[in-house]
Amino acid sequence: MKNYLSTAISAVEKAAYICQKVQRQLVTEDTLIKKDRSPVTVADYTSQAVICRTLKNAFPQMAIVAEEDAQSLRKSANGAVLEKIQSLLPDWTEHEILESIDAGKGESAAEFWTLDPIDGTKGFLRGDQYAVALALIRKGQPVLGVLGCPNLHPENGADTGTLFYAVQGQGTYFKTLGKEGTTKVQASKSDGSGEVRFLESVESGHANHDLQSKISTPFAEKAKVVRYDSQVKYAVLARGEADVYLRLPNPASPDYREKIWDHAAGVAIIQEAGGRVSDMFGKTLNFTLGRKLLNNRGVVVSNGKMHEQIIALIKANY
Repeated sequence: MKNYLSTAISAVEKAAYICQKVQRQLVTEDTLIKKDRSPVTVADYTSQAVICRTLKNAFPQMAIVAEEDAQSLRKSANGAVLEKIQSLLPDWTEHEILESIDAGKGESAAEFWTLDPIDGTKGFLRGDQYAVALALIRKGQPVLGVLGCPNLHPENGADTGTLFYAVQGQGTYFKTLGKEGTTKVQASKSDGSGEVRFLESVESGHANHDLQSKISTPFAEKAKVVRYDSQVKYAVLARGEADVYLRLPNPASPDYREKIWDHAAGVAIIQEAGGRVSDMFGKTLNFTLGRKLLNNRGVVVSNGKMHEQIIALIKANY
């Protein structure tokens, strides 16, 4: 497992550095006003190309199930995007870029990687939180997870971002991006008798904020709600800075099912930090059914101590 971890960390750090560079260079004040998604598109594709190439060089036979593919990049209308990607990867040919991105078109198997090259695209465009998320799935469960969080700063106040990682049975750690030295982290010990810190998605389309408000109501003034973009929420909870993360399905999209790459890395990190993850009815997340969590609805993440209490509140209010 050591080789898997070192390769995964190296790949995510390379991608996180590129994402930081793109955000500094291409995201401008009028990006959101003009609804220009090209900066995050460039970062998304470049991140996936770099990670997939690193993984394939080390483990050529192992499948990668990733969010993106290069189909749209092959169209002439997206030539400007491809040019920007090539400027970030000057030693790569166009063919190498496209093929590396398409290496993420694999299928789930007994053992495979799953990748979200940028989780939290709107957060990225706002200059807020986003994550580069990579996980190793074995026999249907995440056994290794790496989260690069370029805008989640270390506790020492540095502005270089952080990287979280976990291996089954070995705990969860974080480090400053690009630097040596790691710190073990542990989920909070809150049992609900004191302040209860709830994490939610910033984007309303990603959650049922009304139901989530009902879940926090019994805790009255003890409940504190904080909203973050992306799987950064998993990192914040693993570091003991929150107690519960609710991602309950929006009633406007009753048939929506979560993508595996939106949660796999975070699941590994939370579980090794002493927390717990399930769907909204307490069922274990099933990563064996392709690119979606088809047998699960919603996601509930907790420090472990409060999990059953939260599930009971969901069932009572759903």
